[in-house]
Amino acid sequence: MKEQIKDKKLYCIVNPGAGGGTSRLWWEKTMPELDRHGYKYSWEYMHPGHVRQQVRTAVLDQRAEIVVVVGGDGSIFEVINAIVENGTLIKEGLIVAVAPSGSACDFARHIYPRQQEGLWALLEHGKVNYIDLGCCRFQQQDTMVEKYYINSFDTGVGADTCFAVNAEKGKIKKRIKNGHIAFMLTALKVLMTYKYSHTHIELPGQSIEGEFIITGFGNGSYIGGGMKLFPKASLDDGLLDLLLIPRKSKLDILRLFPKVYSGEITNIDGVVYLQAASLKIVTAQPINIELDGEVPGTTAAEVHVIPKVLPLLLPKTPA
Repeated sequence: MKEQIKDKKLYCIVNPGAGGGTSRLWWEKTMPELDRHGYKYSWEYMHPGHVRQQVRTAVLDQRAEIVVVVGGDGSIFEVINAIVENGTLIKEGLIVAVAPSGSACDFARHIYPRQQEGLWALLEHGKVNYIDLGCCRFQQQDTMVEKYYINSFDTGVGADTCFAVNAEKGKIKKRIKNGHIAFMLTALKVLMTYKYSHTHIELPGQSIEGEFIITGFGNGSYIGGGMKLFPKASLDDGLLDLLLIPRKSKLDILRLFPKVYSGEITNIDGVVYLQAASLKIVTAQPINIELDGEVPGTTAAEVHVIPKVLPLLLPKTPA
């Protein structure tokens, strides 16, 4: 893998504001390490509103072969939607690597079995696996929009929490300085005031109706700063994991809250957990949807899996 990676053109796109600015510092320390080990790379900071153009220019015009995303879940989301079009990569053989440095980095919790050893270690020892992506069509103002996600889709409290955490350019994350705590405190506040909307869900071969705290359709295991809502999720099984948490009293919500972090959420009475390749969701009133920590629109929404479409450089599994 070492020589194969060194023979390829690396393009690193860095979100300097991720992690409250720690991403920039992490990258400044990482560059000398890459230089020392002989990696040839180009890089640039993400420019809001121009990430798609930046990435596509690097891949299509400058012929980058590996795109390294330095940032959090939202940064990965933007890059994925720059390189995947009509369900396929914009260039055959393109590889993606993730160097997590955001506030939450929920996708990284799934792919890194232990604390990240650094970008050099990933490039030196990593292995390319083809993983699934989710494709979501949803309402954005008066039109239907299609986006891809690598980690999570959800509506309900999770989406409203992300909306609140991201508000005012991430003011909460900047103030608290800890993504896990920022999401946890915000989620508790949202849970206490959440307004339910009757939901109709269509799955292959069945339909489900009710009022739900969370409707999630995950590819990775974690969302919302470490909530383990999809404990059985696999990135390459051709399926997404559906979690439905039905309406609960405020007291019951406080009792179950710790279990969203322990992965025991599926043991709670009334919770639905199953796997499917697609779903359609309609709500009585439009409610926020979350894709990889971003809140790009509202219901109604349709989601399906695209199996093994993304070549992702994954860390070596510990013995």
